[in-house]
Amino acid sequence: MEATAQESAREIAKKPREALAIARRLIRGDPEEIVARIDKEAVAFAERLASPEAQAAFAAFLTR
Repeated sequence: MEATAQESAREIAKKPREALAIARRLIRGDPEEIVARIDKEAVAFAERLASPEAQAAFAAFLTR
């Protein structure tokens, strides 16, 4: 188990520090507020997936 923890720590250490700091700030706070933000993000993401721009990008990718 310690070896797994050490490997995980090494992988995290490879990540950009500022990105990790931002992610940590985003997940701290009231769990209900976090869930509400995640729900809003999921709705926005689903809307974008259905957009003409996304559909064009998917079609272009699949024709490669």
